[in-house]
Amino acid sequence: MNSFLNRLKKNIKMTRPWAERYPCTAYRIYDRDIPEFAVSIDVYGESLVVNRYFNNRFAERDELNFHVVLEGLKEVFAVNDDQIFVKERARQKGLSQYQKVSHSGARTVVQEGPVRLIVNLSDYLDTGLFLDHRESRRWVYKNSEGLRVLNLFCYTGSVSIHAIAGGARQVVSVDMSATYLQWAQENLELNKMSKSMHPLVRADVLEWLRTLNCKEKFDLIFLDPPSFSNSKKMASDFDVQRDHVWLVQECMQHLNDNGTLFFSNNLRTFKLDAALQEKYKTTDISKKTLPPDFNNELIHKAWLIRQRPTASLHS
Repeated sequence: MNSFLNRLKKNIKMTRPWAERYPCTAYRIYDRDIPEFAVSIDVYGESLVVNRYFNNRFAERDELNFHVVLEGLKEVFAVNDDQIFVKERARQKGLSQYQKVSHSGARTVVQEGPVRLIVNLSDYLDTGLFLDHRESRRWVYKNSEGLRVLNLFCYTGSVSIHAIAGGARQVVSVDMSATYLQWAQENLELNKMSKSMHPLVRADVLEWLRTLNCKEKFDLIFLDPPSFSNSKKMASDFDVQRDHVWLVQECMQHLNDNGTLFFSNNLRTFKLDAALQEKYKTTDISKKTLPPDFNNELIHKAWLIRQRPTASLHS
């Protein structure tokens, strides 16, 4: 137990000052630092989310080690059982990570920089806020002033909220889930932002892009698709490695000449197609978008993609 407690206390000492300066009330405090204690632990205000992974190397001690984790958290954070939410992590297929797993409705509000966001700690495998994309949202906040922004696969709208807070003149958010669009609307209302000025569109993103008027242009497009999707609501299944070339090219058609596509995904084996790197100006910013509270550099990948300058013609 001492090794886990010592590491946890060390992490808290390093992370809390950073989180208070940000300010940020949702962050990772332990990220599978010690193999025997195969969990990640996220702080959400006064509550904790424990993501449990199963390590075959320590299968015989797994239950004992997990008990040590829970007791250690109660000791260090002075929380009770009702403030600890356990998620069992396995390889996800399709949209399984987004499906409802409980109905207890443990919702709370967290702060991230200039905005507040609603999270649900109990009902889904994920909470409605991807902590590993915090720096991506921060980039959007810093680079949205005066821009028309498109947020595709918008989920609960956290990127849209940051864009609006950063001064975007309009943000269009697209997702096919009525549940998550309602959540996004609540995030807009929480931050006193106008849905009429910043519309939420319920649609299959792939079909919506295909039918979008070619004259419809944006200054910034944020594209963070799922790794895989086989939802019955979609016209066809989606594989980010297989389908990203078409998806990126479709987005580029709807960028203004000096616009930027922020493209990211969480497929750890993902490779950006060489044809895209040749056709467009691509800048890998993956390391720059890795938050200081995450250990794994492969947790997501991100690029800024822009049109290459057209050579000027001389008579």
